[in-house]
Amino acid sequence: MRLPVWNIFFSVLFAAIVLWGAAWLSVEGLLPEVVPAGDFILMSLAIFRLTRLVTYDHITDFVRDWLKSHDETTFWGTLGKLMACPWCTGLWFAFFVPFFYMWQPLAWFVVLVLALAALATFMQILANWVGWSAETKKRESQSLPLPR
Repeated sequence: MRLPVWNIFFSVLFAAIVLWGAAWLSVEGLLPEVVPAGDFILMSLAIFRLTRLVTYDHITDFVRDWLKSHDETTFWGTLGKLMACPWCTGLWFAFFVPFFYMWQPLAWFVVLVLALAALATFMQILANWVGWSAETKKRESQSLPLPR
């Protein structure tokens, strides 16, 4: 059995980045004791949108396809597996979004745009579901015999 070297590398890298980022924000006085609920919601929606963008959306297909073309035991192949995993990608963004939100004063605007895009995604999914449900009920009602 071959040791998944790149999986271990990315895990250690993630842990190191999180520890360094938290320490740096703390030293700079940028690490809040409490995150306001509104900020938490905005960051959560932004993380959702970024995760969906990287993991599922067609606009990033070319990156995922290129990474998937590599052997899974290589750096690029492992990165491709990481990008195809919504839990993994979400975990990375769950660090980077709050980090930049706390570090850069103007990051709130990017987070706001991503959060609004996430809400638009939710509304589109809801509209699709309503449309599909209505179409299904319409077809079911057309197949029923008419009462006499």
